[in-house]
This record gives sequence, C-alpha cells and structure tokens, in this order.
Amino acid sequence: MQMKSLRVAGLFALAVATMHAQPINGAQYWSTTQPDCSSLNENPVPITNASNVTIGYSCYVSGTFVWLAAGGMWGTTIRVAAPASNPVGVDYSFYDTTGAPSQNLDSTINSDPSSLSSGNDVNFALYANQPAEVEVLGFSSDAPNYSSGSTATGSVYAIFYCPDATTCSNVLPQLLYSALPADPWSLSVPIAWDDNLSYQWSAVGIDDGVTNIVSFVVYNEDSQSNSYTIDIYDSNGNFFGSGTTPAIPPIPASGAADGGTYGVLLSQVVSPLPSGPFKILIDGGSLLSAVEVLQVNGPSATTLQVAFDTEPSAATSIKHARSSARKSHIADSPKHVFPTLKARASAK
Repeated sequence: MQMKSLRVAGLFALAVATMHAQPINGAQYWSTTQPDCSSLNENPVPITNASNVTIGYSCYVSGTFVWLAAGGMWGTTIRVAAPASNPVGVDYSFYDTTGAPSQNLDSTINSDPSSLSSGNDVNFALYANQPAEVEVLGFSSDAPNYSSGSTATGSVYAIFYCPDATTCSNVLPQLLYSALPADPWSLSVPIAWDDNLSYQWSAVGIDDGVTNIVSFVVYNEDSQSNSYTIDIYDSNGNFFGSGTTPAIPPIPASGAADGGTYGVLLSQVVSPLPSGPFKILIDGGSLLSAVEVLQVNGPSATTLQVAFDTEPSAATSIKHARSSARKSHIADSPKHVFPTLKARASAK
C-alpha cells in the first residue's frame, strides 16, 4: 500500500444538499462518522454541502502526473475507476510548467460532448466500480480546432477522496498522452504519489541522436527552487558526463500554486552521450522530486521505468520515500461535495 498526502482545489459545480437531505442518490464517497485514516498517515477531511454544512468525512490520497501534453499534435487522457469497495471523489487540477494554475484548458469526460468544461480544475464522484476517462483537449482559446493550436504542457495534480482508508489505498489512476495520428506514440505516465518520492532517480536509456532518443521531465516536489544534476554512466559503469537543469520553481508554502516542471531532450543537457545503453542519474541533492524518462525508438516510444537511487557520495541509500512539501497543505479547509457523472446504473 502506498501512502499519499493532500492538497486541494475545487472549481466545479457543487451538488446541492442539506444536513437532512444529503445527495443520497449520488455517489457518497464520505462517511457520516470520521473514518480511521491513520494507515494513510492523515486525518479525515470534512465534506460539506452547498450550504457549507459538514455532512461527513473522507480519507484521501493524492499525487502528481508530472507531465501533460494537450493540443497541437498531442492529446492527454486520464483514466481511473472507483474500487469495488466504495465510491470515490475525484479532483484533477492543471498547472503550467512554472507551477501556476493559469492554464485554461478544455476537457470532456467519457467522450460526452455535454460534459465539456473549461478551466484549470475538473472534479466528479464515481460509484463503486465506475470508471471514467477525462480527455484534456487543449487550450480553451484554440477551441474547437485544438489540433491546429498550441500544445499545453505542465502537470496534473490528482486527489481522491474515499469513505475509508482501504478504498483510497486501492485507487490507481493512469495518464496517457499520444501524438496519434501524426506519430504512432501512446505513452503511459504513472502517478507520483505524494509520499512516494525521492532525492535521486535513475533509468536506463539509449540515445544515438538519430533513431533512439531519450527525453526526461523533472518535477520539483519540495519547498525550495532547485537545479538538478544529470549524471551519465556508460555500459561499463564509468562516469561519462554531466549536466545541470535550470532552476525549477518549488511548491509555495501558501499552496496557491504547484511545483514546476522541466521537460527536455537529454542531449540538450548532457552532450555527447555514450553509445549503447547508459544509466541516467537525476540528483536533486537534499530536495524531493518526481521524474519521468521517455525513450523513442524510431517510430515507437515508451515511458521508461525509473527507480529510487543514490548519488555516489551519499552515505546511505534511500530505501523509502519521505513526506513531501504537500504535507503542509493537508486538510486546511473543508471540501464540497462533487457531482456524479450520471444516474447510477441498475445493480446486477
């Protein structure tokens, strides 16, 4: 079970309810009594109705998809399903590469044109076992011809609310982005849970500058601006070369913005690169981050597996993740009820 923490935003329509008339015909992702969320290292969050009356409490888990690409030649979708045990509330927030919540993006849910919304936040509730796919189309200003517009890049912060800790621990979202039909690329991006971070990361890639190309994204998950050292080791394990990223903005203490992201071709930071397979070590020093590494092989592309690692001079290896700066944003205000996507289907 992975542990996660919370930061919250909500701009979507709220379900109307009162203390004596809760939206019981909707997906109730909260408990009327405070659940035990201790296995997630957190306290439950109050859930309020449209009148700001507390009607229940939820556990929560949260994390970041470190990169989105929507509009132009790119498309992004985010998929998740509620576990079999209980409903969940879903909250996605979009940030640009500086961490600012300034991206006004269009999105739909389950390819339903009537669900089209514009803004930097999407939230809804799912019944147990109910899946949903949010498609991020691109900048609202490019509608309806998103493919001929600019590509929006940045990160997606995801929060999931549940009536118990077990349901939250079983939520597993996935982001995919692709260049279809221009290029046959469809890339899966795992979520970086808020308590599943590291100071250093590594991956193995091949980059000959022609057919095989490596790119990477670094997401600053700490409270200070930071530059990251990129070390390369050749197929013999020997140090080959190094480079440094620009300073990436932090998560501010106010919680008004997100951590910044930096995405680039590896060869633009370290050049030349060794022939054959090489190890990429991304070192953030004493600050936490999440990373993504992509490998292009001719007409195909994939997301490489990344692992916790340690730069050579460190005294001990990181065996587990430490809490991120997001812990400072936990449960700072009650959360409003999210609307359900549609009427509940008949049970089997």
